[in-house]
Amino acid sequence: MSLQLKKGLDALWPIKGKRVLVRVDFNVPIKNGEIQNDYRIRSTLPTIRKITDQGGVCVIMSHMGRPTGVPMKDEVSSAYHEELMRTWVSEQGKGKTVYFAVLSAADKICVLNQLPKSQLPTEWNGTIPAEQDQGKTRFFANLSEDVKSDLLNKWTAQQKKDNKDFVFLRKYHGYEEENTLEPVAHRLGELLGKKVAFAPDCLNAMSQVDALQNGDVLLLENVRFYKNENSKNEEDRLKMARVLAGYGDYYVCDAFGTAHRDAASITGIPKILGHGVAGFLMKKEIDSFAMALTNPQRPMAAIVGGSKVSDKIKVLENLVTKVNKLFIGGAMAYAFLQAKGFKIGKSFCEKGQSFTDKYGEQKDTVQEMALALIKKCEETGVELFLPIDHVTHTEFKATDTPNITKDENIPDDHMALDIGPNTRKLYVQNIISCNTVVWNGPMGVFEIPTFAQGTFDVAKALAECKGMTIIGGGDSASAAEMSGYASSIKHVSTGGGASLELLEGKDLPGISALDNAPKGTVQEVDAKSIVQLTDAICDLKKEVADLRSELLSSSSSSFSASLMTCCVVALLIGLQGKL
Repeated sequence: MSLQLKKGLDALWPIKGKRVLVRVDFNVPIKNGEIQNDYRIRSTLPTIRKITDQGGVCVIMSHMGRPTGVPMKDEVSSAYHEELMRTWVSEQGKGKTVYFAVLSAADKICVLNQLPKSQLPTEWNGTIPAEQDQGKTRFFANLSEDVKSDLLNKWTAQQKKDNKDFVFLRKYHGYEEENTLEPVAHRLGELLGKKVAFAPDCLNAMSQVDALQNGDVLLLENVRFYKNENSKNEEDRLKMARVLAGYGDYYVCDAFGTAHRDAASITGIPKILGHGVAGFLMKKEIDSFAMALTNPQRPMAAIVGGSKVSDKIKVLENLVTKVNKLFIGGAMAYAFLQAKGFKIGKSFCEKGQSFTDKYGEQKDTVQEMALALIKKCEETGVELFLPIDHVTHTEFKATDTPNITKDENIPDDHMALDIGPNTRKLYVQNIISCNTVVWNGPMGVFEIPTFAQGTFDVAKALAECKGMTIIGGGDSASAAEMSGYASSIKHVSTGGGASLELLEGKDLPGISALDNAPKGTVQEVDAKSIVQLTDAICDLKKEVADLRSELLSSSSSSFSASLMTCCVVALLIGLQGKL
């Protein structure tokens, strides 16, 4: 695979007065309506501001969680759906009437039969009508909130007792309160310093889009509330994409975390509009991985960790054809050590049986795959690094007195939970000497402080490495953040699954759908030149503090010279942004 560079926002002109559809990844953790971590929201701000600052209208799409979803209706402006939405809003999310409204006629009768007949409408003559549209929902809506709660609680409790399926409270027509993007719209508005409009139905938002003025921002409700978004049938996806594409003139994708999905809002819209460009976040991901995987500076190293060889076998098979050095850590290392005849004690290790991988391919036993990879490294001259000592304990839990093994062997009553001090020293020395380093997967159970040092030392090595360093998202990115070294690493990916598939050598549908960058542009500068320029800019940034002090205390001539130097620094920093 050769990762093709893509056009960025600069390719869109003019933006003023145009509606720009922006697919982002706002799948942030929310608890009780409060956003726990807004990093993904903040990461998209440069793209959104670029559009609005130039007078464009920004229409944002995203998913949230994994809702069940419903099929898209032929008539998307369903009056019934709109009525349910209004009821939901009026009840401030309690949703009791909405919940009742989507029950079957038989279930509605069961709920209302809990009331004394004297409280039923007189026109029913003591018998609740079985037919639809006889006013059962209207009658329920007029009951007090306490009565509604009592009726529904008793009925759902009976359904559970009878092991019957029942409608999940707070969910109707695809809507799930725990997966709504409405809190995100509020937070995005705070970060932008302006109101962000919210469309409660992503497929019925034309009136909200038409009301937008230049510089405005609109966030559509969760696109996964419709099954068409991730349908395996292309025509189903395109059916939804046609509606979404009707909201805009341009398409920008800034959702690298979902670029491995063939979805209506990822691949469908650019197909309908006939074009698509990368936002700043997406472009940085593409350019960084292209630099490392297509034209790396040597020597190149890959650090692969995690618990299972079976989860990373595609990554290992692909990277062994590209790298000069391969470092293995985490529980997957024990499969390699066991295959080489070392004792691994109670350490986690996949059993010796063949299996079918996530792509449906039949694979040999993990130990056979490990031996095959070891042989491949020997044949191709790749230097393979495995742990030479371990941090162990008798149980999978924190301890103040961990055991350090003398060599590769692990005591029978112990399990290895991190790489040992000699391994850390060996890995760090060899990582720092490389000019391109890609890391995916922790070296140990870094969530427990006792067993975090191996992972944190690797993060520090990447921070100190002068070459191009990339963390492939997921647990590695979390570990780098915890270690405090993430900000010093050249690129920390925002997409765990997407970056993993890139490392496996796969083409990502969301990237392939975007327009290729023209050959011979500044984007084609080789990796070594960019790394050297980045390092030079980093060095210059360190001098800014000293220059500032000089500006405040020096003579006028010195002042002019220092001011000129600062201007040069500013220009170089600007150039870095262009690259």
